[in-house]
Amino acid sequence: MIVDMQRTIVRCDSGAFYSTIWIPLVSFKAIRFGSARFQRCPVHHRWERASQVDVTALTDDERRAAESTVDIGIP
Repeated sequence: MIVDMQRTIVRCDSGAFYSTIWIPLVSFKAIRFGSARFQRCPVHHRWERASQVDVTALTDDERRAAESTVDIGIP
């Protein structure tokens, strides 16, 4: 059975946007810190804090770039 998991756009502490699978209270690839997570950024290739982004505050170019940059496919 294949489950289609929703991706969420996040921003790392260095300012990069990317999409990740974000399931509340579930994280196998990250350490949770309240509303943020410490996970590997696919842009900078290092571990950084990532927080969810309000998609309506992004420009179309930022949103498209974030959606095209994805991390690994597990929550």
